Amino acid sequence: MNVMFVDDQASVLEGIAAGISFQDLGIDVVRYATGAERAMEIMSSVPIDILLCDIEMPGEDGLQLISRAQKLYPELITILLTSHADFEYAQISVRLGCFDYIVQPAPYDVIEGVLRRALQHCYERRKRNQLYEVGKWMQTGEMELLDRVAMNLFSSDTSDVQSSMELLNLIGYSVSPKKKAWLMILSVGQFRKADPPIVTEKEIHKAMINALKQADISYPLVPLSTVDRHREFVLLVFSTLQDDPDLDIDKLRKFFDCLCQSMKQDSIRCYVGQAVSFDSLQGEYRRVRDSIGEKNAANGILRLDYDPDCSPRGTLDYITGSGSHWRSLLAAGQYRILTNEFDDCLERIAHANSHGSRGLCDLHQRITHMFFTYFYDNNLDVHSLFQDQFSYYDYMNSYSSPDALREAMRFMMQKVQELSTGQAPRNDVEKAKSYILDNIADAITVKDVADHVGLSAEYFTKLFKKETGQSIKEYITLMKVEAAKNMLAHSNISVGMVALELGYSNFSHFSQVFRKYENVTPSEYRSRIAEEKRKNVIIPE
Repeated sequence: MNVMFVDDQASVLEGIAAGISFQDLGIDVVRYATGAERAMEIMSSVPIDILLCDIEMPGEDGLQLISRAQKLYPELITILLTSHADFEYAQISVRLGCFDYIVQPAPYDVIEGVLRRALQHCYERRKRNQLYEVGKWMQTGEMELLDRVAMNLFSSDTSDVQSSMELLNLIGYSVSPKKKAWLMILSVGQFRKADPPIVTEKEIHKAMINALKQADISYPLVPLSTVDRHREFVLLVFSTLQDDPDLDIDKLRKFFDCLCQSMKQDSIRCYVGQAVSFDSLQGEYRRVRDSIGEKNAANGILRLDYDPDCSPRGTLDYITGSGSHWRSLLAAGQYRILTNEFDDCLERIAHANSHGSRGLCDLHQRITHMFFTYFYDNNLDVHSLFQDQFSYYDYMNSYSSPDALREAMRFMMQKVQELSTGQAPRNDVEKAKSYILDNIADAITVKDVADHVGLSAEYFTKLFKKETGQSIKEYITLMKVEAAKNMLAHSNISVGMVALELGYSNFSHFSQVFRKYENVTPSEYRSRIAEEKRKNVIIPE
């Protein structure tokens, strides 16, 4: 995608160039112009997909430029930049067919949000155009075509897989053998069991697409679905930009809840596998398929259940296979992140109307294994930790309720921190460093740290710089980057979730910061570490 910004103030353009991560948005070319004539010169030689233009400029204004540009590129998406929030400008933008307008000065995340929606519009329009160009045999409709194409992705015949990927690329889906996709299998009771089905495939497909949109699983993420021989829906979600799709558990939960709300009279079950490459889809499909009908979901498979007769909303069973990730967080001293993840898991179990006790038992077993392994590795007798106020018996029976399990978790975390610190910090700088590590999951400010050690922000900033040789802000950022590296290397959670876990609400900003210190994006770093691990695997003779 090619984008151009037009504004008569060079400082505005410089701020946009520095503040927005165009690469993360999937924008290939960005051009800047300080006037209408220069903008038209650029557009005459470089095709532009999206034009963001200031209205008030000397000479030819932005409205006149947009009118000329639309004659050159009829499908050009235009966005007005204005310093006025008047209704008149909104009317003008509608009259010119503008996609949107932005009131300046606007935060970078607002500009990025408008750009992302414009890119989504471009993507959908291109896909429609490419579908039209494929040929008459596609006139049965996009859904029917994609159903057949998607089904071949799970074929044991590599030629079927290759031809499906070629066709997907032809009609606008950017795929490759090593690009990863999340795989889900959805079982809809009235479709799978009834003959003929009470609800049609088309109706369920529409409900899934609407639920994905409501859950904000949208551009650059795209869905692809089919129905297998078991009359169950297989849904793939992948990114058109990155090889590793950013899909977190909260979005999955929202998608499932929205789907259940739109089909209230039907029982629905969803199995979510791991993100795997397109050339590994067949194996992952079999793995997820094998878990259906089992009492407990297979390792690493998320299961969501909805029964209209038992629960008003979808319920989430516990997730297996995260023990190693939690042990890594504990060993790395990421106590706040670990506690937050535990609380989130406990909350989901507490809200479940079914399997609640089983979930508590499972969670208790996971944290027990985590803590006891940690203490064993540190040559500490576990039984010596317990006191009259909280006995070994109390701990081993804490799976009886969410509150009891939460108390047990807090007690054990306290013991871990006592063991890790050993003694009180020696000075204010050491206190600050400990505070930063303990609160690395928050959006920490200099004032927060200074308040913790009881000093003014101005004085503490100078003190920290003098004793460490770096600014407090830089130290906080470095610690967050180190924590991110640990999570990327030792867990399977999405890059987006890593950003959120470390207090970054803006994924682009997180990616920029990480790349500044590591010279690679978070996804590239994870891929590099995975490749190094693969090379270092010793195969027994």
